[in-house]
Amino acid sequence: MGCREKKSEQAVVQRPEGAKQSSVGQVKSPEKAKVAEPAKKAMENEPAADKNPPQPIEPADTYEKAPMFQGTNLVDGSQISLKDYEGYVLIIDFWASWCPPCKKEIPGFIDLHKKYKDKKFAVIGISLDKGKSPVEKFVSDQKVNYPVMMGTKQIISDYEKAMGQPIRSIPTTAIINRAGGIVSVHIGFVEKEKFDEEISNLL
Repeated sequence: MGCREKKSEQAVVQRPEGAKQSSVGQVKSPEKAKVAEPAKKAMENEPAADKNPPQPIEPADTYEKAPMFQGTNLVDGSQISLKDYEGYVLIIDFWASWCPPCKKEIPGFIDLHKKYKDKKFAVIGISLDKGKSPVEKFVSDQKVNYPVMMGTKQIISDYEKAMGQPIRSIPTTAIINRAGGIVSVHIGFVEKEKFDEEISNLL
């Protein structure tokens, strides 16, 4: 599959040959961040594990607002746009159906979406799979109850800039406040209780 579960429980997207590895585990200001291509390549080539996975990013005040996007919700076929979620607290999850730690987080997201959906909270999944067929099967089999759409190069590029570094590992998960600002970013598997604590403080 090109993805294996490590102790840090991250599925790592392989860097293109010849690409320089930027520093990780640090938050860069968006205007100084150099955006690389690995996540875009993930939709074209089967990702592989890296020997040196990045560490989680700590919450910071340097993130930008969550960039707008729109697409087809693979759960029910409807059209969705981030604009529809203005005033919501959000979890935006970059994931893939071939990624074990990504799949391990999904039940927690289903529970949180159900728990807080009446308080203007939602989870939105953005898949980095190469095609939508495995994603549609996964969301159907797992009875995913929140919107899931396919990632595009533009969406990935926009979020890499907003978060201040490339998306090199998945799951990569951004927490969005009611003002639309990215307040924290997590790389790798995170327990449901941690997400619950963060979002409940924003509701």
